[in-house]
Amino acid sequence: MQKFFIISFILLTSNLSIAKKICKPPIIKSENEIQEKLKICDKGDKLLLYFDIKVREEELIVKLCNLKHTIITKDEVKIIHKRGSGFTLICIYDPI
Repeated sequence: MQKFFIISFILLTSNLSIAKKICKPPIIKSENEIQEKLKICDKGDKLLLYFDIKVREEELIVKLCNLKHTIITKDEVKIIHKRGSGFTLICIYDPI
């Protein structure tokens, strides 16, 4: 019985250290806002980032994402009148 508790404890603590939160900062409208709005994110978090068309997607990817993992982008500029529309970037947060 004691072995069961020890094994369970090891499995639970190892899973908790791997699991990270999803970081969803407010929409970034210029490059000057990047550092301030990403203060809520920790390294290794899953980053769900909305940004304006004025911000270059390539620079965000290189500066903010872990390039060893998959990076997903989505273009939402087809909806012109929707508030908060823009580009979407999903990756693992790993700032330079």
